[in-house]
Formats: sequence, C-alpha cells, structure tokens
Amino acid sequence: MKIAGIVLAGGRSSRFGEPKALAMWQGKTFIEHSVEALKEVVTGIVVISHPSITNELSQILNVPVVEDIDLYKGNGPLAGLLTGMEFVSADWYVVAPCDTPNVSKGWALELIERADETYEAIVPLAEGRKQSLLALYHYKVKEKIEQLLKEEKRSMQGLLSQCNVQYVMVEEADVFVNVNTKEEYNELQKKKS
Repeated sequence: MKIAGIVLAGGRSSRFGEPKALAMWQGKTFIEHSVEALKEVVTGIVVISHPSITNELSQILNVPVVEDIDLYKGNGPLAGLLTGMEFVSADWYVVAPCDTPNVSKGWALELIERADETYEAIVPLAEGRKQSLLALYHYKVKEKIEQLLKEEKRSMQGLLSQCNVQYVMVEEADVFVNVNTKEEYNELQKKKS
C-alpha cells in the first residue's frame, strides 16, 4: 500500500496578513512542522504552494513544491488535493494544511492504520467538527474532485457528501488547532510559553 502526503499551502492567508506557511513556531516554520509530521510515514510528499511563496518554500524544504494545476488554480483545497494526486501516485493520501502546527507523526500513523479499501476517506471528528483537511483520502476520490471542480464546486463538505467516509472520534483536539488570524497565533504562542 503506497501512502503519499499532500501539504496544502496554497491559500492567500488574507486574515493572517502574511503567508501562514512561513510563520514561526517553536523554532521552525508552520510548513516545516506539517512536512516533518508526514515525512517519515509516507512514501512521497508534495507541498501545494501559493504562487507568492513557491520560491521561498522551495528553498527551505527538501520536498517538491508545486502550484495548483493551471486549470483549477486558486480553487481552494480541492484543487490542491487534485494537484497533489496528479503529482504523486499512491493508494492513499494523507492531507495536512500548513496552518496546523501541532500535527504529529502519531496523528498521521493513526489515520494510516485505519486505511481500509471499503472507505474513500478517513476523516477525524474533533469536538464534533469534521477535520476534512487533516484526513486520509483514497485515490478513488480523484475523479469526484475533478467533477466537482468542473462544476465550479469547491467545498470539501461537497466532496465528503459523495464519499463513503469513516469518521473517527478524536480526543486529542490540540492536533487540529488551526491558525487563521494573528490573535489565534498569539494564543498559540501563549499556550506553549
């Protein structure tokens, strides 16, 4: 079974005011935390970047950094997912965004252990919320993603509604803390100091 990792860093970070992927956390950038969490547990990894930071990411990471395929450039996480699936072939894909600095190898392994051909997606539920961007997707969903994008539908929820999903209750909600604003970033800094 081949597992690949897709790290999403293609957003505009408009609420944060600067590229979130490059924000520092415990001596490393957010993106480095995401890549390191996946690197040891996947066979291939790709970072999907926003055009404004592709060069910078390529310099700090030693994994491939690519931008959304032209046809769907800027179409959100679904475009990133499709791009990752086009770039690395695998049976399953572990997806992580660049703005969840607490992601861990343990979280990734837990998802991978649940890989089961009867499902198309393994999605954590933390505090009642579906964590569709910190999940495991089977390559079979690629066609569904392409169809949604052709119809100009960009919702991860829309994808999940078409898939056979195994939802996994998660106690450890810290892994899923995502940082969208400077206030959330400052909160994160306070918690660890």
